[in-house]
Amino acid sequence: MLKAQLMQQSKYSVKVDDAAKTKMARHARFLAQVSVLAARRLRNAYHTALKSLEVNPQRCPLYKPNSDIQEELRYLLFSERYRIVFEIVDRSIYVYDVQDARQDSDKKLI
Repeated sequence: MLKAQLMQQSKYSVKVDDAAKTKMARHARFLAQVSVLAARRLRNAYHTALKSLEVNPQRCPLYKPNSDIQEELRYLLFSERYRIVFEIVDRSIYVYDVQDARQDSDKKLI
């Protein structure tokens, strides 16, 4: 019982910006043109990655964008080449961007 309470307390609330949702949908649609199965795997990996942020998001490295953003941003890689860029505020995770990490132009945030 105590372990369950501690697990519940350690969870973060993950909130995804609409622009990040749209960008993820675009990545999946593009991939679906080649393989619907690969697009489904990408979406599943994305949802698994978001779920994993509920516990210990501090494990993720700091993200250093090319712009002068003052917030402490972090990122989580998923599906080998995609990056979720987020901020931790109190017990909430704010996802701002989903990037194809192979593209340097994607390193600019928002």
